[in-house]
Amino acid sequence: MYAVTSSSADAHRKVHTDVRARVQLQGGNARLDYVVGGPMGVSGAHLIVKASPRQFAIVHAKDKQVTIMDAVQFGSGVDALMNDSTITLHVTRANLSFRDMGAGGEILGYRTRRVRFYNTSDMEVNVRGMTQRSSSTDSSDQWIVVVPDGDEASLTTWNKSFSIGMKTTNPELTAEFAKYQKAYGRQALALRSITWSNTIDGKGRVTSDVVAMVVTDLRTVDSNPKVFAIPDGYRVTNLAESGVGGGVRTKPTE
Repeated sequence: MYAVTSSSADAHRKVHTDVRARVQLQGGNARLDYVVGGPMGVSGAHLIVKASPRQFAIVHAKDKQVTIMDAVQFGSGVDALMNDSTITLHVTRANLSFRDMGAGGEILGYRTRRVRFYNTSDMEVNVRGMTQRSSSTDSSDQWIVVVPDGDEASLTTWNKSFSIGMKTTNPELTAEFAKYQKAYGRQALALRSITWSNTIDGKGRVTSDVVAMVVTDLRTVDSNPKVFAIPDGYRVTNLAESGVGGGVRTKPTE
């Protein structure tokens, strides 16, 4: 289990956002509890990642609602588009690369490697006939550690959870990601990261964001298996059964 704090700053809109969360990994499953902030701005929600079948569930305890997505939907960002059949999303000219920057120093008693990622892409979103285009350039420094006493199956599930949609939306990027996994292993965990993002919209306006994340606590605990289950009595919306986003579409890089 580990606790994580993240903050982002949008220089264009002068917005600062903080997120604090607790992550539990056990038995090939994962759970992320949002203490401050959360998916779609909802505080108090939690995310469950199931290894089999590979699904993602966003659980809103306050409203007793659950939204279930498969790996492709979650990884490609379809959930953020609210399952609206009038929306199409095209991601093109995506590129991903990484570079080992050497030793990163100690964090929480672990020796880390500092790894720099580069990511660029063009995006086109069509909403009810209106098209918005943007291009983004991101770089991210991550302080990586291979947890020696970690749950290998759970760490693998967690590491793959936010990139698995790439296989469908941008399969050409999976080769580079496979190189990263080969270099650092499936048990690699980022204890700290700083991401710089610049987005240019169709009118040439630039939005700059900085997102910082740090793990503040990392320890071994024995979690109750029930914490990885979907609660009884909740209203469930299963997008995995209705297909990818009910009409939201993505296409590979051209």
